[in-house]
Amino acid sequence: MPPAPSVAAELVRAIARHDARPAMADEARRLSYGQLGRFAARLAPDLAGAGAVGVFGAPGLAMAASATACVIHGRPFVHLDPAMPQSVLEGIVTELGVSLVLTCQPPAPGQLPPACPALDTPPLLDDLDAAAPDAPLHAAPVAPGDPIYLVATSGTTGRPKCIPVTQEAAQLSYDWRDAHTPYAPGLRVGIYIFAIWEMFRPLRMGAELLFPAANTLMAPRGLAAFLAENRIDEMLFTPSFLDTFLSALDRDTARALPLRRVVLNGEVVGDALARAAHDKLPQAELWNLYSICETHDICMSRLAEPSGEAAASVGVPMPHLRAVILDEADAPCPPGTPGRLHFEGPRMLGPGYVNRPEETALRFRELTLEGRAARLYDTGDQAWVDADGALHIIGRIAHMLKLRGHSIQTRELTDTLAERLGFWQAVPRVAEIGVRGQSLVFYYAADAAQARDNARRWGLAPGTNRLPAALAEDLRAVLPAYCLPAFLVQLDTIPLHPVSGKADLRALPPVTDDAAPDSGAAASPVIAAAARAMGCGAETIDPALSFHDQGGDSLMCVSLILDLERAFDRPVDFELAMNVPLQRLERLLSAAEPCAAAPDFDRPGILLTGATGFLGGHVLARAARDLPPGEVIYCLVRDKRRDARDRLEDTARRHGVPEGRYVMVPGTLDAPRFGLDRSAHDALAASVRSVVHCAALVNMAVGREEMRDWSARGIETVLAFCRAAGADLRFSSSSAVFPDRGGPWPEGPAAPWDGCTGYGAAKIAAEAAITASGLPAAIIRLPSLYDLDAPNPRDICEILLAAAFAAGAVPQGMRFPMTDVTAAAALLLGPVTGADAPVYNLIPDARVMPEAATPLTARDWLATVDLPAGIARVVAEAPDTLTVDAGFETAAARAAWARVSDAPFAAICDAGALLARRRAAYQSEPALT
Repeated sequence: MPPAPSVAAELVRAIARHDARPAMADEARRLSYGQLGRFAARLAPDLAGAGAVGVFGAPGLAMAASATACVIHGRPFVHLDPAMPQSVLEGIVTELGVSLVLTCQPPAPGQLPPACPALDTPPLLDDLDAAAPDAPLHAAPVAPGDPIYLVATSGTTGRPKCIPVTQEAAQLSYDWRDAHTPYAPGLRVGIYIFAIWEMFRPLRMGAELLFPAANTLMAPRGLAAFLAENRIDEMLFTPSFLDTFLSALDRDTARALPLRRVVLNGEVVGDALARAAHDKLPQAELWNLYSICETHDICMSRLAEPSGEAAASVGVPMPHLRAVILDEADAPCPPGTPGRLHFEGPRMLGPGYVNRPEETALRFRELTLEGRAARLYDTGDQAWVDADGALHIIGRIAHMLKLRGHSIQTRELTDTLAERLGFWQAVPRVAEIGVRGQSLVFYYAADAAQARDNARRWGLAPGTNRLPAALAEDLRAVLPAYCLPAFLVQLDTIPLHPVSGKADLRALPPVTDDAAPDSGAAASPVIAAAARAMGCGAETIDPALSFHDQGGDSLMCVSLILDLERAFDRPVDFELAMNVPLQRLERLLSAAEPCAAAPDFDRPGILLTGATGFLGGHVLARAARDLPPGEVIYCLVRDKRRDARDRLEDTARRHGVPEGRYVMVPGTLDAPRFGLDRSAHDALAASVRSVVHCAALVNMAVGREEMRDWSARGIETVLAFCRAAGADLRFSSSSAVFPDRGGPWPEGPAAPWDGCTGYGAAKIAAEAAITASGLPAAIIRLPSLYDLDAPNPRDICEILLAAAFAAGAVPQGMRFPMTDVTAAAALLLGPVTGADAPVYNLIPDARVMPEAATPLTARDWLATVDLPAGIARVVAEAPDTLTVDAGFETAAARAAWARVSDAPFAAICDAGALLARRRAAYQSEPALT
């Protein structure tokens, strides 16, 4: 008898079938399916015999690859989120008896129990093509009831509740959902929210997973750029998050996004959001998914039209689950009548909670229905079913609340507060409170002695109280931020329903927030913005605390960031806005205080911007090879990015740069002195003799004027540093300063022209500023850059080549210039600067020109190939993009090239070798010659 299907077997089959296809990527690196398989093979000896495995790290490539390896080798794993409090992480490890932790990012000191063995996985991602695995990759045998992974709740009592998801439940869920949201090779899925839930399903089918960094995710324009640049076809959002995201984008920007499918999960979807999504994302299907950890996916429906006053349907439950709606007497409700939603289905319901028999018995109920024994899972949701069997979710009833997509266990929250607050009865509730919006409110009944003690300890009075700062600080050590109540309401007694005897939620007194959000008009811009984001009065905001410490969540922080960017006219990092005390945040944004502590800048060397980019990484490698001993490359990396050092270290490892050869400079281009304090800035200037400026803003979600203004701020900061350092400047410009046709374009000034892109306009403005500065400088204009071994996945020419070879079709006259990135790095570091800022067009005479027996018109070619929506639109509107035949004067570049290389100028582009490499990587049909 053949083995039963399993997710592990499907993953192994996908790895074998799609060896060369991209499997997953984040901002630091990319893995093909073949590399993913080799990584899983590397982990096999460490996972052999392991029990439950912890995977520690934020969603990203290392976390996803490690979790995939666990599934393939049949090892149940639990995601250990670094954002969880230390006590919660320790509770999860203890509760599950975790025998190994795969660390996908460095834990903070003491963040993980020292007794638990840990394995650092990022180094195992290096050199995956160096050698074949010792043995073929095989899926471990698993039983249907074995856990595939475990989900850990927030652990609000310090003892997390861990939920096993069985192999069979996951397999049945994936198979069922494939019919609604099919996945296939070439589909690109953005992954972040509910990462573990979402990533194996597309990975089984050859699709590609892409992970935005947290900073990118929480900045609407940054997320829009991520979606556009990575050509994301599908992404899952909570309704609250999608609402905030769409509200921050204008209609044209949103409509240009490539999304073809949006899945909503975690909250009830209202008509207003559905209408906004259809208006701003008209090309995207909108799906409403209902899922619960204890049962995996349940049902989903496509939202094609308004639902009116009724709750939107989430569809008919999958075949292996039966919805059972019970009234307060546990009698089944007829269609159309709301009640408490339960599910029955032995193949989908898990065994219960690990080491929690009482909680398991409470939620996995043994009842007699219609004369037979039934095991039901009590969801805690109120719902009704229509005549077609489709479910309509109204909201939560008990034991779990939903707040902006987060699940809050009411019993655990109550138990945690009971350790710090005196009461004899309590009901947590999520309520709409004025302009503040959804807020967590904790209603409690206290007797006279308890009320006196609460007043003495926390300053609480009868009626409504904001959560006191001291109590909030105490709770924050054991609770996630979203579990902290915004208000405490002290009552004499909790009102009860006259029939059921349970808490009567409708009779609870409403909470009003008397502080108007616009009060405190004289407050600082940061305090005022924080008050608006939280929907409260400015006088209630404590400048000494961070936005996070005062109850601000990630969605509120998106609004805060947008407000601060308008007020200070500069990008604002998510972690900076979320976690820095507000009074210091004001000083940082006003550039009155350094953004980051800097290392010692006591060695001579050069300053490099954009070191983690495609060109910058090659410049870093060349400089490390060519600089005299004792000199270093100072790499400016944007401040307050949690992954900044990891990205720089990954870049250095990829290019073989020793650790002692470079120094990270935490800062940002658009802040005076890069955001460094004056002494650090002066020390850096005293050590730097040359600046290589490779950083550039390429953001399809940013308008032309915004891009040019951002670039102008950055170039002025760089020029000011060069003056202070007495350093020369090497600037990587672009052939985009000229049109794609005509010429020969000079090695001289460029002026804006009709149709010039925001990127081109930003480069033109930067060139003019450099020339006017009088500093010794060089402006090196580059076309698309290529690396024979590692193509730049964001380059438009590489994307067009990949589409042509994959489809076996070429548009008529297709051609464009491309320069070897190693040649660009060599010239940027060579003896090329002058007092008059000479311009070099490092652009080859040869063109990259794939050929085909039967070339197609641009229109027919677009109908044949699979291109990102944004690039397809560019090609449709500007077909010249496919036939870039502009000529360029190159006399200065040729002379400069002769000073850095003995090779002929033609060596800067080996079009034949490039086409051969890309054909081998991308071609699916033997039609191209």
